[in-house]
Amino acid sequence: MSQDNKLIDDDRLLQKVQKIFHILSNETRLRIILSLDEQEMNVRQLEEAVGLSQSAISHQLAILRECDLVNSEKIGKTRVYRLSDDHVRGMIDTLVIHSQEQDQQE
Repeated sequence: MSQDNKLIDDDRLLQKVQKIFHILSNETRLRIILSLDEQEMNVRQLEEAVGLSQSAISHQLAILRECDLVNSEKIGKTRVYRLSDDHVRGMIDTLVIHSQEQDQQE
């Protein structure tokens, strides 16, 4: 982050970043994000990957969509979910790498 980025002085932006961290602090939502980091999936595939019911997955996807972390596309009768953009993918990949490095240091 550059010196001229004054996140600390921008309350609205600070609250948006805080909301993203809060949303990702939920284990189910993080599992969904990590699954979608590997590939696009529909709700049924996410059910299998995360091990929760369709209604639980759908509820968490709504929260992730609201924060623009995931988006979807209807293909035929199936809705396919993906990470919303490369920023989300980069953030998740960076956090995973950081966590792996921390494990190696312990």
